Amino acid sequence: MICDVRIATRITSAVDRRLRMLALVKGQPMNHVLVGLLDQVLPSADELAALLAADTNGIPDEVAA
Repeated sequence: MICDVRIATRITSAVDRRLRMLALVKGQPMNHVLVGLLDQVLPSADELAALLAADTNGIPDEVAA
């Protein structure tokens, strides 16, 4: 399952300000800062796959599909 959809969300002005300041301090574009932060916070793809597999164990195939 591949998703090719942009994520749009609203953030508070305080968070926006902090993200912009971090990008400025690091000298990186905002998207690089966001990717780095999300990589630190989110589980790896392997961990997510394991969680999904564990979640579907015990559920009949016709229900899991």
